Amino acid sequence: MSTSTYNQPDVQPRTTDSPRWAILVALGLLLAAAIAPLAIVEGFKLVQAQFGYGGDLAVTYIGGGLLATITIGLIGVTYYRVRPVTVHVPRWLPTLHESGWIVAGIAISFVAAILLGIGMQVLNAVPPTNFLTAAASDRPVLVYGFALFGVLFIVGPIEEYFFRGIVQGRLREQMGPVPAIAIVSIGFALGHVPSYWIGGSDLLSLGVFFALVSIAVASVILGAIYERTQNLVVVIVIHSLINAISVSLALVAALGA
Repeated sequence: MSTSTYNQPDVQPRTTDSPRWAILVALGLLLAAAIAPLAIVEGFKLVQAQFGYGGDLAVTYIGGGLLATITIGLIGVTYYRVRPVTVHVPRWLPTLHESGWIVAGIAISFVAAILLGIGMQVLNAVPPTNFLTAAASDRPVLVYGFALFGVLFIVGPIEEYFFRGIVQGRLREQMGPVPAIAIVSIGFALGHVPSYWIGGSDLLSLGVFFALVSIAVASVILGAIYERTQNLVVVIVIHSLINAISVSLALVAALGA
């Protein structure tokens, strides 16, 4: 497969757009990826209530959360078909060198998360509750079990395709990788705000602030590794494994409580 475009090596992305227009387009994509999933989840709540499952966040997470994630992927695919973007997928199996980046990316991400966690403790910030943890409060095995499958095979691939492949790729064309990574990382973090809102957290709390900073830092790491390896599969694996480890730890803690 060509490294120039994703699944369409004969189509070259246009590069005549201005940086300002590229930023506006990227912001529009990021906004759509935040608002559309939230609307779907809220709509799913109304539908499930008609079937006698109103207020059941486990059902909302499994059904609405799945549809919301798929929607992000559809937004990316739709945009790509209208305006092709360079998405690097030279191979589906990482090389030994790329595997080293996978290990490094996971390690650096967890070190950053630990340091931010220490900062939260110093400032007595209360860890926020997101959509997943709220949904798992009553049925942890069901929700975390589904989430474990989802983060490995759905969330990681779709989010990396959209945020790193489409949006970062779009910005890179006009601005270079550093500004592209910065803008995408801010958007990636803010895109998780609805998750904390659905989870019932105070969006103005220090806990949510630290959580969003942690997500932004992870995005910077993923964005940098993507640019370094030029292989979307590498960051998909990193993203998926980080989430899978976090979900597994949450499940173990819930079972031991």
